[in-house]
Amino acid sequence: MMHNPGIKSSKGHLQLHANTKTMTGTSTSTRTEAEAKAKRIGKVSWGGAAADVLLHIFARLPAASLAHVSAVCTSWHNVVVNCSFLWKKGIEEQEKELKFRFPKLDITLTKELDSKTRAIAMRQRVHLVHGTMDSRWWKAHPSRVDCCRMNMDTIVSGSIDQTIRVWSATSLHCLEEYKVPKPKSAIVDLEFDLNKIVAAAGTEVWIWNRNRGGRVTHKMGGHSLRLYCLGCTESEVAVGCADGTARIYDLYGGRCSRILRCHSAAVSTLCIQEEMQLLASGSRDGSVQVCDSSSGDIVARLLRPNSMREVECLQWGRNGHFLFAGTSVGRLCCWDIRKQSILWQECHDKSVMKSLHLQEYAPETLVTGSMDGRVRMWDSSGKILKTFRPSDSSRADASAESSWSETVVPLRGVSNNSSVMVPPKQAPILCVRVGSTRVLTSHTDGSLALCQFQI
Repeated sequence: MMHNPGIKSSKGHLQLHANTKTMTGTSTSTRTEAEAKAKRIGKVSWGGAAADVLLHIFARLPAASLAHVSAVCTSWHNVVVNCSFLWKKGIEEQEKELKFRFPKLDITLTKELDSKTRAIAMRQRVHLVHGTMDSRWWKAHPSRVDCCRMNMDTIVSGSIDQTIRVWSATSLHCLEEYKVPKPKSAIVDLEFDLNKIVAAAGTEVWIWNRNRGGRVTHKMGGHSLRLYCLGCTESEVAVGCADGTARIYDLYGGRCSRILRCHSAAVSTLCIQEEMQLLASGSRDGSVQVCDSSSGDIVARLLRPNSMREVECLQWGRNGHFLFAGTSVGRLCCWDIRKQSILWQECHDKSVMKSLHLQEYAPETLVTGSMDGRVRMWDSSGKILKTFRPSDSSRADASAESSWSETVVPLRGVSNNSSVMVPPKQAPILCVRVGSTRVLTSHTDGSLALCQFQI
């Protein structure tokens, strides 16, 4: 039997091609594994074995930059946090730079602060106290704005016209609007995050879901008492009522879980220290006291009732050890809760102190707003660092008018229209909030003012 040479050669060609393909696939796979191994080795050596190299680099950075690089990754964070001499050197360089730029600079910070917080607090205070101010003023509501909040680039305001509006801090455009469906329910206080808005209005607490078209998810009440203030934790909402009690609701279940009997008159302000489970409340009768939020037991009575004085605002200080209070006679008080004694109290005028706020990330600068239209910045020892009006402008030329705008609010969607307006010379302040380099105020004429400080 004769064999066909063509068929034989064809089979050999196919076999050679298969062998060549197998060898090529093996070579590619080997090369890919080698490259992956090299990348892993490079990552390990940079993240772990190169600590000395990182130290040499970080030693040349100022304190503000160290705070930023410590948040890049775990290995960098460990290098920065575990080497105290980096912070010491960085803070010394930062102080030299700031004192050179501002010869009259006087920064007194608490020694209890860790190095990272101290560096951030120093930088923020210089911006707020010594920076130039660029203010923007816009008409947020047709009626008075009793409460406002600020987080990153988002501003939320609540008014007696029963509406809540969400604003962009960059463009001052209205992004969202929510309205209380019940009549005669003025917004007196609110809190918000990315997913929800919680507000006290009339006799009830309302919760809107921001991810579902602003739908009301809960309405918490069960009584006919007017609400004056609100405070939130991760799972609960506390409200101050007209009968002198503080009611605590389950944020997700919507039921009243506890009633704390605190004062003989309406609870005008309250704030919660979640870690220590403490609730501080101030009243129209002039008293301030601290309760255990879980049991309702009174832990401390800090101010006795006084018919000539109403407590308007409260704020927990650093680590829950300090409590600040502002009164209707313009007095600012600070207590040490550990000793249950007053540390200091200051009064520079008789104007009603409606609101106060402490910086969240570096709690060293306290900001207060009064009915005389002035914002005051304080340090932790009770010293006034700066006093200004939001209507003040750092610009002396005529172009300063362009920073004042009245935003036209649409029924739905984003506003893109604005018109120039002249800010009022004196607008009483109802609420104030402070960020790292910005101060937000709300006023009786329905306007908001955003003050940016730069050095």
